[in-house]
Amino acid sequence: MTSRDERPARGPDAPGLDVPDDGDGESASWGGSVKRGIAWSVLAFSASKALSLISILVLARLLDPAEFGVVAAVAAYIALVELGSDLGMKPAVVYEQESGITRRVQTAFTLNLAMAAVLTVLAVLLAPLVAKLFGAGEHTDLFRLGALNLLLTALGNIHDGVLLRDMSFSTRIRPQVARDVLRVTVSVALAFAGLGAEALVIGFLAGSAAWVVMQWSLTPLRPSLVLDLVAAREMVRYGAAAALLEVMAVIAGRLDIVVIGALIGTHALGLYTIAFRLPEVLLSGVAYTLAVVAFPALARKREESAGALSHATLTLLRYQAVYALPVGAALGVLSEPIIAALFSDVWSDAAPAMVGISAGLAAMTATFPLGDLLKAVGKQSTLVKINCLNVPLIGAACVLAAPAGITAVAWALAGAAFVFAILLSVVVAREIGAGPAQVLSALAPGAAAALGVIVAGLAVRLSWSEPVWPALLVAAACAAAGGTLALRLLARGTYDDLSGPLLRAVRARSGR
Repeated sequence: MTSRDERPARGPDAPGLDVPDDGDGESASWGGSVKRGIAWSVLAFSASKALSLISILVLARLLDPAEFGVVAAVAAYIALVELGSDLGMKPAVVYEQESGITRRVQTAFTLNLAMAAVLTVLAVLLAPLVAKLFGAGEHTDLFRLGALNLLLTALGNIHDGVLLRDMSFSTRIRPQVARDVLRVTVSVALAFAGLGAEALVIGFLAGSAAWVVMQWSLTPLRPSLVLDLVAAREMVRYGAAAALLEVMAVIAGRLDIVVIGALIGTHALGLYTIAFRLPEVLLSGVAYTLAVVAFPALARKREESAGALSHATLTLLRYQAVYALPVGAALGVLSEPIIAALFSDVWSDAAPAMVGISAGLAAMTATFPLGDLLKAVGKQSTLVKINCLNVPLIGAACVLAAPAGITAVAWALAGAAFVFAILLSVVVAREIGAGPAQVLSALAPGAAAALGVIVAGLAVRLSWSEPVWPALLVAAACAAAGGTLALRLLARGTYDDLSGPLLRAVRARSGR
């Protein structure tokens, strides 16, 4: 058995250092690898969320808010049961940056599967109590059925970790697309057949099963139940912090669902779910998608040139903020016409909550790369400490705001998100040797673009509201133009960095 310290470290001559070329026949630099990874991840994300949005638009006209609330409760239960279910083995596989399928990888699979099996049994047994907590006792079987997703996910979790470790993003997209296509197809078909909340849960499981099958067919990992005790102790040492961080992240991300379902009801939870949908897709979804690239990329940078981590992190922060803050601003300003146009007037009460949700998720998304840096350098315990403050703050804010309704809960969460973003920025600035001014400078272009979006989008919204679709399209176009103009005037360097490659591409094409 080989300990981690005895394994050959990755270096310029180590096998497996270069990112797989994905068919282009070229060995890429770190920057090129990151760009390719982002491109593939964004493609996967776009395909996934386009399919998901189509299904939601259809299902919103077939199901009522209470049925959506039941599904949201089941999803929250699944997420809570999955807390720490893999003992942090997937991030440990990424962090260690080994080459090939080793005993350590097989040990990670064994630990992951064993923990998932135990938790699946526990989840099935606890389903009746949880269903009653959400006021959905008549849907107990759905909670039991949903718990099976934990075991399904465990069968492909380490395979996914191997693809992430090797930065094989073009391969990783295929299981994701297969999963989402099947989820949409099965859910919509069953909903048309007359099933209610059951349609979404069954579709969810069908997609997970397809994801596992594809992972096994595309990944070189052929699992065997191996338990290398030395490797297990070393991987759990890193993975425990990762697992604890995941526990806290899921709790923080589901506390609002639990509080609304328990204290306000499934009808309100259905409205809140719709209000959350687009911000989740366009903000937190993008954050997690880019983190899929940022974490392994920063881990690779740590191995190659630790001194360059500060610049790499601030660069990722700047570009993510340029996306997140303007998008959050646009969703907030245009929440009413978006809800009316996409989901119909039945869901109009969701629009005010969408404003607060967008503000909070924009702050979280903009600062997400800072957490990736801490994970990449093995300091997840720092994130755990910050979350030890954040989770109680979120819980208290949700409970105190619940009597005032879902909009109050949304703004309470936004306040907690801003506090978390500030704490994370201060901590990471010290870690990478950057001053607060450098972090603020990285966030400033995004803030400038957001200001332009708010001014232009709000001007159209206040002067024109009907008919909904033309007003929405014009307001969105003006918001985009306002954000672009503000970026050019207030952050010219970032504007040139973003527009330069596009202009060169256009000139090259026009010159042919």
